[in-house]
Amino acid sequence: MALTHPVPRPAHQRLTVAAAAVSVLLVLGLPLLMGQLLALVPPHDPADRFPLTEHARKVSELPGANVIRDRVILTLTPEMHAPVMAESQRITPDQSAGVFVPLGVSGLLPTNPYLAPSGAGELATDLWPGDKVFSNLGPLDVGCLPGTSDPPGECTPTLLTQHPNGYFVFPRSWGTSSFLEPGTPMEAEVYDVVGGRVVVGGRPGEDTDRVVVRLTNGSTITAFTTASASPGDTIWWASTPGRPESATAYDRRGRSLETVRLDSWPND
Repeated sequence: MALTHPVPRPAHQRLTVAAAAVSVLLVLGLPLLMGQLLALVPPHDPADRFPLTEHARKVSELPGANVIRDRVILTLTPEMHAPVMAESQRITPDQSAGVFVPLGVSGLLPTNPYLAPSGAGELATDLWPGDKVFSNLGPLDVGCLPGTSDPPGECTPTLLTQHPNGYFVFPRSWGTSSFLEPGTPMEAEVYDVVGGRVVVGGRPGEDTDRVVVRLTNGSTITAFTTASASPGDTIWWASTPGRPESATAYDRRGRSLETVRLDSWPND
């Protein structure tokens, strides 16, 4: 006989039935739910963990040191009294023939006693390239500074590090002795920076409209250019996540002017 009205159940019986139904749903759905949650967790990559050498571990315990993957980076400031930031290395904007142009990256160099804060020189003496310990000298700028042997009105494009209390010369050479002289070829250097590399170059004259940097994987990056840092010349730079292979300068009509090979990379 068909029932025309639902059979009333006591409250506790309804709760028991509901609980049983929820239990069944959990049992059936839990494997699917766990699978979806596990899919959100990235697989463990042993490359994410890099053992530090004993020397690198000691440096990582210094104030201002950070570990980024397999590198220990020691951030330097003038207040640390590092030799590289001595008062004799301080530069003021009025010493530049052009303006100081920021590159938007922070320059790295392998740590040594000259690139270490006061009191850490002895520790830095024991470092080897395999320890992968670097000093972050701060944000890079480019300016054009007069040299003692330059003719009047000439200047030398120079990399600088910027800090709240002044600019300091970045202690690595850039270009040859004839860099940016009229008629000389385009030159470029590759530098380690926080997060990758930066290619910094220059070409005499102002007919360069753009510079394209090609990486070894075939991708390309259009460089930033400025004619303000070194009057009468074109300075350019590009941050690269991979290895740069070459750089080509073009004029305003899109014609290739010249190409420079970039076949060496720092600290590889």
